[in-house]
Amino acid sequence: MFCRHERCHARPHDSGRICCACVLALCRCILPVLVLLLLPLAGNSYSLQQPAGKPGMRVLVLDSNARDFPASLLVEQGLHEALAAEPNLALQLSFEYLSLTRFRGKAQRDALVSLLRQRYSGQVDFVIGVGVAAALFLMEYDSLFPGTPVLLNGIPETLGERLRHSALRDRLSCIVEPNSTLHALRDSILRLRPGTRQVYLVSGISESDRVRAGAIRQAFASLADRLQFIDLSGLPLGDILDRCATLPPDSVVFFSTLFVDAKGRSFVPKAVLQALSASASAPVFAQYDQYLGSGIVGGPMFSMRQAGRKMGRVVLDCLQGRFPEQSFLIGADTSSIQYDARQLRRHGIDMRLLPAGATVLFQEISVWDQYRHYFIGVGLLLVLQSALIVGLVGTLRQRQRAQAALYANQQELERLAGRLISSQEEELSRLSREFHDDYAQRLAAMAIETGALELQCQDIGPALPGRIGHIKNRLINLSDDVHALSRELHPRILKDLGLSRALHSLCRHFSDRESCPAICRIDADSDDIPEDIALCVYRVVQEGLRNIAKHAHAQRVDIDIRHTTGRLSVSIADDGAGFDPHRVRHIPGIGLASMRERVQYVRGTFTIQTAPGQGTVIRVTVPLSEEYHHEKSADRPGR
Repeated sequence: MFCRHERCHARPHDSGRICCACVLALCRCILPVLVLLLLPLAGNSYSLQQPAGKPGMRVLVLDSNARDFPASLLVEQGLHEALAAEPNLALQLSFEYLSLTRFRGKAQRDALVSLLRQRYSGQVDFVIGVGVAAALFLMEYDSLFPGTPVLLNGIPETLGERLRHSALRDRLSCIVEPNSTLHALRDSILRLRPGTRQVYLVSGISESDRVRAGAIRQAFASLADRLQFIDLSGLPLGDILDRCATLPPDSVVFFSTLFVDAKGRSFVPKAVLQALSASASAPVFAQYDQYLGSGIVGGPMFSMRQAGRKMGRVVLDCLQGRFPEQSFLIGADTSSIQYDARQLRRHGIDMRLLPAGATVLFQEISVWDQYRHYFIGVGLLLVLQSALIVGLVGTLRQRQRAQAALYANQQELERLAGRLISSQEEELSRLSREFHDDYAQRLAAMAIETGALELQCQDIGPALPGRIGHIKNRLINLSDDVHALSRELHPRILKDLGLSRALHSLCRHFSDRESCPAICRIDADSDDIPEDIALCVYRVVQEGLRNIAKHAHAQRVDIDIRHTTGRLSVSIADDGAGFDPHRVRHIPGIGLASMRERVQYVRGTFTIQTAPGQGTVIRVTVPLSEEYHHEKSADRPGR
């Protein structure tokens, strides 16, 4: 956050707050007191599982910044991740967050040295310095931990020559920020922005800022003939932001660190970077991956988290008695290649220019990427349902074709059955006429001749007329039987007198022949039904009476024929022996089948209700045609 103080030319953020210059002035007055009060609170000690009775190795980590700095958090996270690989450690780990970029005066440094000497004098086996400020602090106060091995982490490789000539050189090892990572980032900038002609360096004036800025200048020095390198580190932060807001299109901004600006004000570099990226008109690059997401484009960068892991592995080696040799541990495995998709889009950088294996963060997840599995699942379900529907439709069409073929076959069978019944009735009618007109007449003529012969032979003797009379009676009976057979073969009475009288005659003959009363109740309207239906009803009743005479041994038969609206109902009931309808299917015979076929031919229904010892009821229902119904309705008022 920046103020509008006249001595601080930073951008306004909240004019109602106290400005940075006023705060700095206040800090100069009370800084010695604050150091003595705050530093005891800055240290943190961790005792990591050591065996009882065996003292653990004591490791002190001196961090250049406050604990809430992003780089400090990442280094500590990486260190603990490396130490977590060994569950049982004989280690006492202590952290001191020195905030050296804020407390730069000699009085503050002396107070800090005194505090560290009192707290850790003779109680440290290994010292780790994190950051440039901590490295310079240990070089300046090399007698603070005499004889103790020192590991420096997160320092530019360009500081190596200075460290080799320091008093720490005999007990010093380093995990450095390699120049190769800076060179790779420089090449990545030129690959993504091949038209770049100007590089603006944004850095601070603290000693840590100057060391890192020097490494960046050295990396770009070889491209002096191609690029114009412009250093803005000598300007106040407000002027830097104003300058970067109007950069030419062929320029980029390279952000190093900015702990202290030209006016001596202290800042958190990540907060500065966020303000710089928001105002800069050109893409911003930086060499540390903790800045990713704060406005930089990305590229090959030094990873504080991986450096912390490497530091943890050194600590684990020290626990096993393998202290690092006094040499520089060039920062292998401490870099990563990452890019911010939002900044790539903002500055129109083609993602196809990114190197293979690069990680792109903050990509906008499309609906497809976010719900891809759901889409695939729904798509497969739809395909499966579609295939099932197609299969069902095909099956339905096959079934419809089969039903149509079955219906056609049924129609054909009905036609054939109708033709068969018609042919049968025609043949029976012909036989009936033959019996009636020929055989019956001839038998009657023979009976008459025999009667005449009987009269002529009365004078011959008493025996001969008796014998001739006997032959005459047999001829008369035979003639009556032929005549009855003729009527059964073709009920001419049905056509001449109607259904009602034909059925009454049929029942009367049955009662006389079988000595079983057959009660026939017929609706008065039943005489005017169509001829084919009347013939069907007559044949059903005839066949029913024949079956009763053969099998039922009934004492009574009731025949009920009613004519209701649109249908004719027939009921034939007897009190005879009955039968099992399931077993009768396996008994050869065509009586019931013939009755059912005749009823089906006229579109009727045929049912049998029976059981052994409970008699039998045959019900027939025949629909009447609409024409017949209309004719009967028209004729009824005139009756």
